[in-house]
Amino acid sequence: MTKAPLFYSRPLPEELGPERTYALLEWIHMAGHVEVEAQLKAYLEYLHQQIPTEHMVLAMGRLNQSHQLQRLEKVVNVNYPLHWVEHYMSENYASCDPVLRTPVGSGPVVWKDSFAYAKTALEKRFIAEAASMGLGCGVSFSSASERQNLACVISLTGEEMIRDHQLIEMVNCLVPHLHQAMVRVANLAPNSPSAMLLSHREYDIFQWMSRGKTNWEIATILAISERTVKFHVANIIRKLDANNRTHAIVRGLQMGLQPPIAANE
Repeated sequence: MTKAPLFYSRPLPEELGPERTYALLEWIHMAGHVEVEAQLKAYLEYLHQQIPTEHMVLAMGRLNQSHQLQRLEKVVNVNYPLHWVEHYMSENYASCDPVLRTPVGSGPVVWKDSFAYAKTALEKRFIAEAASMGLGCGVSFSSASERQNLACVISLTGEEMIRDHQLIEMVNCLVPHLHQAMVRVANLAPNSPSAMLLSHREYDIFQWMSRGKTNWEIATILAISERTVKFHVANIIRKLDANNRTHAIVRGLQMGLQPPIAANE
């Protein structure tokens, strides 16, 4: 299993030049003064003016056992199309977004590189729908904190951003400080260890179970065999110490394995 590094401050990129070094230090300094959501939103809007990106969104969620982002807990949207954010959440696209399959904290993820490995029909549908919204080209940065069991991801779109390798290094250096700011703003309750019992695939299947989907429907959605779904459902029931499928759903929801939050929450 690939393990993401603990939360840490990243060294300043080399050969930035005085102007960009000053800009990055200013970004870091300002992030350290963010305490409430209004300040965070204003700070992100300021960053958006400084960085040649078309869209920007910042999200925080819980880590799973594979150091992937398991579920979103807090989203601060700068200027992503609101209906796309709502659609993403309602369709549970976090379960098939190839970018979120990368271990958190392992480095910038250029979407086109991640999308190239898409295999399932659901992954390909997600990529096509994102492209139709003008969100097919971008890069995501992340930071992980094992002690807090939290992950922070910021996504930026646009060709110009991707071509500027120095700028990518600057944002990657900034992300741990954004992570700390998001932790202060989100003020999330400690997560029960039992809520992280499930693997990423089991968590995905639990989400669809909790929406009333049958094994066959889940197999179709995730482009896997029904036999594989039955195997994972049996594991979910065992891990949640439940008597049957319905009992597992009830226990899972009680443990905090709630469906993804609505975009307006």
